[in-house]
Amino acid sequence: MSYEVELLALAVIFYLYDSSVLLYSNETVFICDGSQRWSATSGWIGFLVGGRSLCALNPFTPHRPSFRLSWDFDALPEGDDPSWAERAQKNSRLRSWTLTAGVALYVLLPLGMFTSLGRYAVIPALFLLYGSTIVALIQLRRSESLLALSRKRFWGLAFECIACPPFAVNMVRRMTLAERIKEPVPLAAVRLLDAERWTELRQRCMSRLDDAIQLVAEDSPELKALEAQKQRLSVLVSSK
Repeated sequence: MSYEVELLALAVIFYLYDSSVLLYSNETVFICDGSQRWSATSGWIGFLVGGRSLCALNPFTPHRPSFRLSWDFDALPEGDDPSWAERAQKNSRLRSWTLTAGVALYVLLPLGMFTSLGRYAVIPALFLLYGSTIVALIQLRRSESLLALSRKRFWGLAFECIACPPFAVNMVRRMTLAERIKEPVPLAAVRLLDAERWTELRQRCMSRLDDAIQLVAEDSPELKALEAQKQRLSVLVSSK
């Protein structure tokens, strides 16, 4: 196997790794598409890694903001600041730059490496890859509304994207998944999901609560709290 094939395979592996996340039983990933419609995923049911579900996000949509939310099975608070969802639309400004980086890395660069185009494709690919990455980082740094990360975390993100180009293609996801969202999963789902998607997610949440109920003792305070949580969850209705 040539080193070119090994490099491309390594780039694909790093990208797929960065497009996956391990979720606890009370966690869900909320994804916003280009039309500002939200969906939610809780990973592969029945497939556990270290007690967590593997959630493999769509590798062809790295530009879609993806937020990781959780909720306490013992309590369902009224919810915190929901403004995190507004950043999904603002993050769409980086879409063209990250997609350009993806085309450069996974289309133009292989063409230069495995065809007679050679440097006529490799040089433009490297220019587009690092040029679009730098422009995206500059735009991100200048826009405080886009940057929900600390300055230290931003420079860490910048280093990761420059040192490992697959991370640059996945910049939007990498940034949004790193945020700590305090709004509980059910309340965010009621607010953001349409009725069909909320019904599907609520069924999964009820199933997770049933699993938690099986693990606590009868007549215990934990059991009463979980049953109250289940009752409140059952009456939540989507506003869509």
